[in-house]
Formats: sequence, C-alpha cells, structure tokens
Amino acid sequence: MSSTSKKLPGFFQFDKVLFTVMFIALPGIILDGLVEFNEAGLSAYFNRAVITFSIVTLGLILQRSGFIRKSKLLTLSVYTIVLGMMSTIFFGVKDPNFMFESFFLKVEVIVSLLFFAVGMLVHFRHIIFLLTINFLFITLCMFYYPNFPLEKFAFYFVIVSGGGLMAYFCQRLLVQLSRKVKEANRLISIKNEELKEMNQSKDDLFRIIGHDLRTPFYQLRSLIDMVDEVENDEERDEIRNMIRQAADKGNNLLEDLLEWGNIYKKQSQVLLETKEISVIVDKVFAFSDLKTKNKEISLINNLPKDLKVTINPAMMETVMRNLIANAIKFSHRGSDIIVKSEKIGGQVRIAIEDKGIGMCDDSLYNLFGKERNNSTIGTENERGTGFGLSIAKKLVEKQNGVLEIESEYNKGTTINLYFPNTMSA
Repeated sequence: MSSTSKKLPGFFQFDKVLFTVMFIALPGIILDGLVEFNEAGLSAYFNRAVITFSIVTLGLILQRSGFIRKSKLLTLSVYTIVLGMMSTIFFGVKDPNFMFESFFLKVEVIVSLLFFAVGMLVHFRHIIFLLTINFLFITLCMFYYPNFPLEKFAFYFVIVSGGGLMAYFCQRLLVQLSRKVKEANRLISIKNEELKEMNQSKDDLFRIIGHDLRTPFYQLRSLIDMVDEVENDEERDEIRNMIRQAADKGNNLLEDLLEWGNIYKKQSQVLLETKEISVIVDKVFAFSDLKTKNKEISLINNLPKDLKVTINPAMMETVMRNLIANAIKFSHRGSDIIVKSEKIGGQVRIAIEDKGIGMCDDSLYNLFGKERNNSTIGTENERGTGFGLSIAKKLVEKQNGVLEIESEYNKGTTINLYFPNTMSA
C-alpha cells in the first residue's frame, strides 16, 4: 500500500504536457468514440477513435517509461488526433448518411484548439505544419464536395487559422510579460540585497568610527583630570602638550576614518595592497601610548621590518587598534603585549599575545555567536562597546584573512590573524 501511494503522486504530478494529454486529449477521444458507437455501433468512425486512443496511450506509456520526451508525446498525440479526424473524409464520402458540414466544423474546431497546444508547448513550426495540413485537408474537401459553398471553406479556414495564430501570439505575449515581471522581481530582489548590504556597511562604519574615537577622548579626559592634580607649571605645560597631541591624534584618526568610510561605501570590493605590516603596528602602538603608560604595559613589536602582507592598510589599522585596545583592556598592570609573526606554508600568521585574564571555554565558544557581545569589564574597570572583536573579525575576512582566538582563563589570550603569503616564491 505504501509503495503504491508513493508512486501515484509522481505519475499524476501536474505538468502542462501530461495534463493536456491525460485530461484533455484522451478523454476527448473516448467521448468521441462513445458518440460514434451510440450512433453507428462498431463502425469505421468508432474504429478510428479506438486506433487514435491506442496510439496516444502507447505514446503516454513510452514517455512514462523514459523512451520518448514529453514534447514528442504531445506532438504524436496532436498529429494522431488531427490526421485521424481528417482521414474520416475518405470513408465518409461513401456514406450516404455522412453529415459533411458538421464533420468539417468539428475538424476545424479541433485543429484550432491544437494549434495553441502544440505551438505553445512544443515549437512554433508545428503551427506552420498544421496550417499546411489544414490547407491540404480543405482542398481535399473541396474536391470531394464541390457543391459545398466555397465561401464557407474560406470562412472556416480564415477563422480557424487566424484564431489559432492570434491565440498563440497572445499567449506568447503573456509569457513574455510574465518573464519580464519575473526578471523585474529578480532585479528588485538584488537591489534589496544591495540595500541591506549598504545599510549593514553604514552600521559597521558608524560602529568602527564610534569605537575607535573612544581612545582619543579617553586620553583627553585622563589628561584633563591630570591637569587639575599637578601643581608644577612645567608638568602642567607637559600635560597641555600631551592634550594637544591627543587632540591631533583624534582629529587625524577621524579624518582617516571618514575618508576610508567614503571609499568603503563607494566600492563593492575592498582594494588590497602589499604593505609592511610592522609600520601599521608601530602606528597603532603610538596611538595607544597613553593607555599603556597609565597601566605600565609594554607594547613589543617583534614583526620583521620587511614582512609584507596583502591587506587594506586603513582596514588593517582599524583591526590592530581594536585588537591592541582589547589586549590592553584585559592585561594586568606591568605586563607585556607582543605582536609577532610566523610563516606557515602558504600563509602568514600574525599573533597578538597578552598575559591577561583570558577567557574560559564557554566564553570563547560563544564569542562570535552574535554580532555584538556583552562588554566585559577590564582589569582596571575599563568599559567597552562590545563591538571590537566583531568589527575586527569582519574586516579581517574582507581582506581574505581569518581571525582565530586562543585563550585560557587567567593565563592570557592570543589572537591569530592568517593571511595568504603572497611574497612566498
């Protein structure tokens, strides 16, 4: 029972060609045969219906068995029905009870209906073939029935041929319109995806700018607090000078971020360059000097001066600012943060290593489970936005890199950045 129920849906699954043959052609042939049987019993007309039904059924079996395609099945069915109906003229002309006009009209109606089916579902050339066959059929009828009005022959031919062609072309127009609508919907869907990406990029830019600008503002606030605490004019002048430097750093950072953001919004792809990564790390270290001085942390750049990596410099600088800021935040006072590298096969590994508080396995596993992580308090109550690592990971991936984190609770964290080693021979 179960195997039968599984086969039935596949056999009767909706299909234009199979629906036309199984639920229009075959029932029509059966009804035509019943009409002929009721009127004249086992006559030539009934036998014609039986032969037509047998050929179409055989074609259906061959198609379902995989021997012929569905287009061949429809073509076989159409020509079998048309030629079978038209052949009736040969033995109808000898039948004194044969009603030629009703027969002729029935043939023309069937031909007009099949024009549309075979032209739409198979190929337009079959409409030309059927028009030719219909013209020959009408010519043959004119020969056998010369007394039948010529204008009726012409009327039926024009109506059937013109109607069939008009129906076909109207349907083709609807199909073309449907395709255009589908294409328009596809383009709209693409544009919607592009808009989503643009909105996401805009959000990322705001987060990056907001996140990176926290450092110079933090420095300014710390220095302003220090001004009120010192009494020595020389120290006060030194702090004022540091305030100017912090303000300049913040202004330069803002200009760099805005310029990069403008380029980032306009370009669909990130422009990559081969650059010395050590220079970028030194720049980030200089940017973070006040934080490291306050916590007495040493930033150590062990990258080879000639190490070049294919990156986007502005993106990489943002990545390093975020990762170094995180390392400072979670490092203990007086500890070291080391940036080093290693060539592994066709890749370059850049590691940012600290000996801070680290992370437990659960925190590490869920670190990138969502776009924003709950901000964790640093070793000296520093607060963050929760976007730093997500921003870094996303920007590393845009540069064809991979960001991985190794961490052990109370022992420290190592963040590894893997990039293709384009400088290898």
